[in-house]
Amino acid sequence: MDGNRRWAKQRGLPSIEGHRRGVEALKNLVRLCPQHGIEYLTTYAFSTENWRRDQAELEFLFRLLGEVAVRELDNLDRENVRVSFLGDIHAFADIGIEQPLLKLAEKTKDNTGLKLQIALNYGSIDELSTALKRIKASLSTQEIEALSPEKFSDFLYTAGMPDPEIILRTGGDARLSNYLLWQAANSRLAFVDTLWPEFGEAELKEVLGEKNGSTETHRETSVQA
Repeated sequence: MDGNRRWAKQRGLPSIEGHRRGVEALKNLVRLCPQHGIEYLTTYAFSTENWRRDQAELEFLFRLLGEVAVRELDNLDRENVRVSFLGDIHAFADIGIEQPLLKLAEKTKDNTGLKLQIALNYGSIDELSTALKRIKASLSTQEIEALSPEKFSDFLYTAGMPDPEIILRTGGDARLSNYLLWQAANSRLAFVDTLWPEFGEAELKEVLGEKNGSTETHRETSVQA
């Protein structure tokens, strides 16, 4: 979901306003996905590299994340959205937002509508490294030697999820930036110039190949943004 800060800068606003607008764009997409046959939506909200950002911006992002987790809990539950998290969210324990995140996941775990995965403190290289450690700790040498790619996927943060049919990046950059590297082996990559706060239904339809209410290409069921 790239482009929040650039969106704000273009309008002479502080970057925090771009992040606020980005949250609204995400809430809108969550509502749109079921209308377009999308069952899984995964969003890259905070990467392992984002810790390098300015401290004031980090503090705002963490505060906004905690506020959204609390404020949107009932709304997401009422809309039958199941929320889960990819990445090491235990790193947020000392910041005071781990518990609201866990509460959100627990509250919505039995919902049967849109599956919303939020990647927080996530990096694909870190995910693969963690998977190898889990494999070493839980499998025998013989089991490791017989390990299939499908079984390997069971040790990733995305275990139990289908691989993405589309990986979408807004903001104009055409790179994956350490995101779902294993899972993206057969994904269609969609890079659009639209900044994330401006991404709406028209842009979603274009990515899905929909025009004038018709579907020109096979309806994708899993979008990772």
